[in-house]
Amino acid sequence: MLNILAFLLNIIDQYIFWLYIVLSFFIIFYLRSYLLAHSDRVNTVFSIEKEVAAHREGRAMSAIGVVLAGAAILTAVKFYIVPTMDIEEWVEPTPTRVMQLQIQPREEATATATPTPEETSEPTATPRPRPTIEPEMLVTPTAMPTPQPAPAQCPDANVRITSPGMGAVVSGSVDVIGTANHGSFQFYKVEFSQGEEPSAWHVVHDIQRAPVIGGRLISFDSRSVPNGVYWLQLTVVDTTGNFPPPCRVRIVVQN
Repeated sequence: MLNILAFLLNIIDQYIFWLYIVLSFFIIFYLRSYLLAHSDRVNTVFSIEKEVAAHREGRAMSAIGVVLAGAAILTAVKFYIVPTMDIEEWVEPTPTRVMQLQIQPREEATATATPTPEETSEPTATPRPRPTIEPEMLVTPTAMPTPQPAPAQCPDANVRITSPGMGAVVSGSVDVIGTANHGSFQFYKVEFSQGEEPSAWHVVHDIQRAPVIGGRLISFDSRSVPNGVYWLQLTVVDTTGNFPPPCRVRIVVQN
């Protein structure tokens, strides 16, 4: 453990300039995302789009804060922690195994006991025939198929989530499959909420501006939330800002 910590401190001490450059690229990227989201929130007239843009602004500012905190930690390690300690003292020496050979006296090594025929004779056991098993007697177990959760019953055929099904147990990255279409399609979004009675909805990634028919709507990373019961909601918005009844499906996150 100390060897790994010493290695990381050595990397920070030698390559602090390049680490600053990498962090600067991240800050520029998230600052651009914030400015785009702010422009979308100011220029849009729909409340749903304002909500999504505000969510993107907050996510970009949080990322910038994390990057700045990382830069502050690197600066403290480089200019305050590393100069006050000797990294070489932290490195643990690798133990070396020394093999010792034991030399046996020649007289003892050459002296071997020769067994007499009387001592080496052992009774010979007569082998018994093994019972044979007829093929009809072998029973191969048949694996029972695992029942799959039924798809959610959605009020609109063009706003449907077909996978995961109702009550599905999910883990890791989950592909949300279904249909998001409308005659005057503008965009759709997939949201999630925790608990049996959902109240606060959060957009997964961002709004999507291309319709989908029987395909992948979005990918939901269940590792970003605690284990428990969640609801996924699909909403399709038309060009007038209205939307048909959303489709909801209940899932259980177990990572």
